[in-house]
Amino acid sequence: MAENLAQAGYDSDAYSPAVSRELGKQAAETAWIWGKPRKALMKHVSATAEAERIIGDALASGRPILFITPHIGSFEVAPVWLAERFLAGTDRYMAILYRIPKKSILQNVVLHGRETPGIRPAPATLKGVRMLVSSFRGGQVVGVLPDQVPSKGEGVWVNFFGRPAYTMTLPLRLAHQFDAVKIVAWGCRISSRGWEIDARLWNEPLTGNMKDDAVTMNQHLERVIRLLPEQYLWAYNRYKCPAGVNPPEEQAKE
Repeated sequence: MAENLAQAGYDSDAYSPAVSRELGKQAAETAWIWGKPRKALMKHVSATAEAERIIGDALASGRPILFITPHIGSFEVAPVWLAERFLAGTDRYMAILYRIPKKSILQNVVLHGRETPGIRPAPATLKGVRMLVSSFRGGQVVGVLPDQVPSKGEGVWVNFFGRPAYTMTLPLRLAHQFDAVKIVAWGCRISSRGWEIDARLWNEPLTGNMKDDAVTMNQHLERVIRLLPEQYLWAYNRYKCPAGVNPPEEQAKE
């Protein structure tokens, strides 16, 4: 946490206490969000007018939509809100790419926690990739948390807060292929009130060059994180090198 805060230009001594408190809230609220009936949960969720407009316009376009959400605030409540607010009663759904937990005891918990009406969890496996392709092709909504480290062959080294981070490319490749609307969305945690959903439209067209597009994606993520630095998951080892992947210094020499 301290290293990542410093890398982004924040005083770790000043920010660590607040970041740790928010991390505790995130851990505690996740089970509550997964177990709460959707109608009851929605009483604690609001959205900005900007988010309502951007998402409503994107769905009305009929094009597939790529939602990218950093690990900030409540990244569990945002898709539930979207499904309830916009997808309920329609033939649209949201496919969410997720990494299967290594501990088997958690696998069913995570799957069933995220599998609710209007939401289809897509594991980071070949089966999940096929689900994403089908979703994009069918004009559906796809959600990803792109600030987690992908496996070998699934990313490129580009800067994240000024330091090379192995960054996923699959959603960028598919969004480019199927001309998806790109939206950065997140759920801000508001003390004693619940959460507020906000969003920004990613207007720049994708180039098809994975490094260039990944750079742009990380810049969008950084802007959102700087809005709510206390609520970001700084404790995650974002700069680790996956097994079998050359470190960025070695890759640059090839």
